[in-house]
Amino acid sequence: MDRENRECPILVSLSDVQEREAEWLVPEYMPKGQINVWAGDGGSGKTTAWCGLVAAISAGRRVFFDKVPDEFAEDSPKKVIFFSSEDSLEYTLKARLRKAGANMDNIYSVSLRDERFSQIKFNSPILKQLISEVRPALVVFDPLQAFIPPDIQMGQRNAMRNCLNPLIGLGEEYGTTFLIIVHTNKRQGTYGRNRVADSADIWDIARSVMIVGQTQDKDIRYMSQEKCNYGELQPTALFKINDGVAEFKGYTDRRDADFVHERDFNAYQAPQRVDAERFILDFLKNGKKLTAELDEAAKAAGISKNTLSRAKTKLRESGLLGGKSEGFGSNKAFYSYLIDKSL
Repeated sequence: MDRENRECPILVSLSDVQEREAEWLVPEYMPKGQINVWAGDGGSGKTTAWCGLVAAISAGRRVFFDKVPDEFAEDSPKKVIFFSSEDSLEYTLKARLRKAGANMDNIYSVSLRDERFSQIKFNSPILKQLISEVRPALVVFDPLQAFIPPDIQMGQRNAMRNCLNPLIGLGEEYGTTFLIIVHTNKRQGTYGRNRVADSADIWDIARSVMIVGQTQDKDIRYMSQEKCNYGELQPTALFKINDGVAEFKGYTDRRDADFVHERDFNAYQAPQRVDAERFILDFLKNGKKLTAELDEAAKAAGISKNTLSRAKTKLRESGLLGGKSEGFGSNKAFYSYLIDKSL
């Protein structure tokens, strides 16, 4: 039977297959021509981060979290397409891209006002048509849910994989890298794979997954690589958002799990500390007391030493708790008291 007319697939001898090394859009963080995922809570800085990425790619500049030093970062401006169903081009995204130094001539999108926007899905012919016209280096989808066909149930096993498979073919045909923005859940004790909401398939099909979050220092965000099929996991990038622009602040070995555990630990401790603050305020409401008496009373009430210390620190930082010593030598005593902020 003619090879072109046979129904079964054609076997290929591996001796005829040429080995290829992975190529990168962002070295060791985002493989070229593949599906990449950025996940994060609302307000974590996902949009600001991907705008920084798009701006850099469009202008041929080093991406803010790229480890390659500036003097060795050589690249040319490339075209980018992004689709966002959550932010408008006119009121939000163009300003962010402009502030990030984007080359607007190299960036394309579709307005939410265009009635055909809803036809853009991961497996739609219209998406392939747009990519074939622009030949972009990068396509961004924000968020995942907006570009899933209506007949796809995200919770159904392998449904998302079948939906996203066409992107793999487009990546191979046009060399386009895809970035999909997804939401994370805030369930306690979950991190990494289990933090990616909605569908496990999106984790499986992505070649690189990064989670964006907020550190305990509210000004500092993190971008933790949680999966990479083409090499070792890279250091977590720290960044700050300044006037709508992501500013790189360094790297850390800490990952999403570390930041989540810290968040959960503090969330667990907060109610205990608040109860301890109330105890202190009530104990001192009638005037100053020996600090030793306060400590003993708190211990008797079941408040741990560490919780009491955190409560005292919080009240001092709030300007509500004061302390002083009276006497000298062996007669010296330490007192705690409340500060009247109305004076």
